[in-house]
Amino acid sequence: MRFSKIQNLIIINLAILLVVFTFHEKILTSLDSYNTAIFCNLKSNQNSKCVNKKSKNESGNFDKIARDLRHLNLKPGGQNILKRYKSKIAIVVPYRDRIRNLKIFLRYVHPFLVQQNIYYGFFLIEPIGNLTFNKGIAMNAGFVESQKENDWDCFIFHDVDLLPESIHNIYSCDQRVPKLLSTSISSFGYSVDGYFKEKHFGGVTAFTREQFETINGFSNVYFGWGLEDDDARLRVLAKYPSVRRVDPENGRYYANCHKQQKRNPNRFIQYLNSRNRQTKDGLNSLDYKIIKWEKSNLFIRIFISYHEN
Repeated sequence: MRFSKIQNLIIINLAILLVVFTFHEKILTSLDSYNTAIFCNLKSNQNSKCVNKKSKNESGNFDKIARDLRHLNLKPGGQNILKRYKSKIAIVVPYRDRIRNLKIFLRYVHPFLVQQNIYYGFFLIEPIGNLTFNKGIAMNAGFVESQKENDWDCFIFHDVDLLPESIHNIYSCDQRVPKLLSTSISSFGYSVDGYFKEKHFGGVTAFTREQFETINGFSNVYFGWGLEDDDARLRVLAKYPSVRRVDPENGRYYANCHKQQKRNPNRFIQYLNSRNRQTKDGLNSLDYKIIKWEKSNLFIRIFISYHEN
C-alpha cells in the first residue's frame, strides 16, 4: 500500500505525539533535575545556607519588618500612595510556605519600589491548608480581589523568590503588549540565549487590565509545578504580536533558593492543549472562595480555597 505525502506526514506526527505522550514525564523529569541542580547556584556560593534549613526568625510574624520599614510611610495594604503618578500598580504575589523568601522579599522590594516613586499596592495570595498549589488560580484571584481595593490599571505578577537587581528596571506596564521584566535570572546563569531569548515568560510579568482580560488571565488547570508560565506566553501570543522584554542588563533578578514544589504530572499534555482551552479556561472559569483577608502596612494577605479537579 502506498501512502500520499499528506498521509505520511500524518503518520509521522502521530508517531511523534505517541512518543511524547509516553515519555514526556521522563523527559521533563530529566530537565527538572538539571534546573534543580543549577537552581541554587547563588552568588558567593552560599546555597548551603538556604537549602532545607530554617532560621530562628522564620516565624509568621512580620512586626519587626514593619517597624524597620516605617520610614517608607507605607499605608495599609502595603500601599505607596502618591499625589502625582502615571499609573496605579497592583503587585500580585502567589505564595505558599516560603516564609524566608517572603521576609527577604518584603525587606528588599518595598524600598526598591518606593525609590522608583511609583504608586503601588501589595497583594499576597495564598491557598489554604494542604491544597495543591495552583499558581494560575492564585494570580487570577489576585487580579480580581485587588480591584476591590483600588482602581489599579497595571498588574505585576511577581514570584516571591525573585529580587530585581537594577533600579533601572522600571515597574510599569507597556500599553501596547504584555511585558516581561525578569529577562535574566541568576538561577539560570543570567542566560539570554535559547529558551530564555524568546520563550521564557515567567517570574515577573506585567499586564494592563485590558491585556489581562484579553488573554482571559492565566490557565486554572496547572496543579503543581511546571509550564503554567509557558502556557501564559502562548495565551499572550494568541492575542498580541509580541512580548515586550526588558533589556537583560536591566532585567536581571537574583533568585533566592527554596525547596522545589511537587511537579504537575499532567503539565506537558495540558500545555499541548493550551490554545484550545484559552477561551474557556481562565478568568471566565475562575472558581475560588475567600477564606480570610488580612491587611497590614506591608501587604494585603488573601487566603483562598478552591476545588482540585
